[in-house]
Amino acid sequence: MRRARKRDRSGITAKKRQRLGAFTAGAAFRIYGIGLDIDSVTRELGVSPDHKHRQGELDRGGKPYTHDMWSLASPLRRSRDLQVHLSWLAERILPHHRYISNLQERFKVDMYCWKNCYTEQSSLVLSASALRTFTQLNINLEVGLLCLPPESATEPTPA
Repeated sequence: MRRARKRDRSGITAKKRQRLGAFTAGAAFRIYGIGLDIDSVTRELGVSPDHKHRQGELDRGGKPYTHDMWSLASPLRRSRDLQVHLSWLAERILPHHRYISNLQERFKVDMYCWKNCYTEQSSLVLSASALRTFTQLNINLEVGLLCLPPESATEPTPA
């Protein structure tokens, strides 16, 4: 019989946590709204999205999407710093900033950024070049931060 591996609050096993390190991070460039021509966006940007959906298609939970979406996530390892993910995306999308600006007149354009920290303290530092990506695209910097300290040995065990 197989024994279940113990997972921390984030659902990650200790072995995987050791491999990932003190944090994980990632970023995705997204365009969404009603009436988005996904094929046209793909042609104009010269890169295929790693996720796309059309209004009315069903999500994993069986509910219909309320809008169309074109999304490109950084394929780099989650153990890489957030800035590295942003640089990867910037190389692909900044040459098309005028086209993206035109899309912003009808659709929502954003950069979804996240960082999960597995220590009690962490920081988020971005270079001026990473921040310039947001100003050139005229989009806000929004980062989802999740701090999940490792479970301590002194925590009470459930009865």
